[in-house]
Amino acid sequence: MARLMNKIKTQSLGCSLSRLAMVSILMALILALALPPAALAADPAPMAASSPGKILENLHYKIDVWIWRDAVDAQVVFREAGPGRYQAEVDGRSQGLLALVTGGWRGRLSTDMEYAEGGLRPLVYKEISYKKGKKRVMEYRFNYAAKKVELWKQEGDGPLAKHWEADLTGPMYDPLTFFYNRRITGQSLAEKGGENLKFQGIPYPKPDPITLRVGDKTGEGRKIMLELGNRIHKDERSVVYAYLDSDGVPTKAQTQVGTFGNVDITLLPGGKRLNKAEVSKGDCQARAGGN
Repeated sequence: MARLMNKIKTQSLGCSLSRLAMVSILMALILALALPPAALAADPAPMAASSPGKILENLHYKIDVWIWRDAVDAQVVFREAGPGRYQAEVDGRSQGLLALVTGGWRGRLSTDMEYAEGGLRPLVYKEISYKKGKKRVMEYRFNYAAKKVELWKQEGDGPLAKHWEADLTGPMYDPLTFFYNRRITGQSLAEKGGENLKFQGIPYPKPDPITLRVGDKTGEGRKIMLELGNRIHKDERSVVYAYLDSDGVPTKAQTQVGTFGNVDITLLPGGKRLNKAEVSKGDCQARAGGN
């Protein structure tokens, strides 16, 4: 019985990783809102850094999950795909014992976005997972001309098929676009905390208001608390605590995975930091090319 319970617990943890472990990398600026709940990879996609385009930022994190240290290796990559066009990806994979018990878990998010009217906005946002050799794709398409957002799904080798649509009213963000848009265009936070920032995420399967509560500036960085919907336990809200550095990048964070205990995220040294001027420069080039 004890062995069975441990197996169930481990399987449940594996199903939670893509939402509660890899997601927490960008928790400071709302990555957590939309990762798919399960991703036991049998046919993993290549790591994010292998995609084409000029890399403008590359962040590397280590994640401790429950009793496993250095359980997940994760990258956040932001690149210029063309004049005024950008792509952000988060790619995570399990390591060591956790890789064995989760079948080599691996997961990915990606967003194609454009710089328009002084900020970034999403064009296509994808959640990709693999389970027992079968690929699952959730692709959100933003049609600004028609003022619609659509969800297209793919299961296994089947075709992408339209599953859902909603009106695109006002600014709507996937987690990656919000993360980079806030850093590029957001106003500086006050020295003293107390602000509560809200935004509209993708309202699927139901509206999901996201709240970022800003704390005081400390020696470890800016304290924040993120509150968002929980896809695993739909009647609950997830809470993530984190510290941001002067660039708005999460340096460390912590959240809870149900009854499994803490998930701790730490930014590793090195990598490449974003120069905001390169993004606005890309917008100018795009406008010049269109004239």
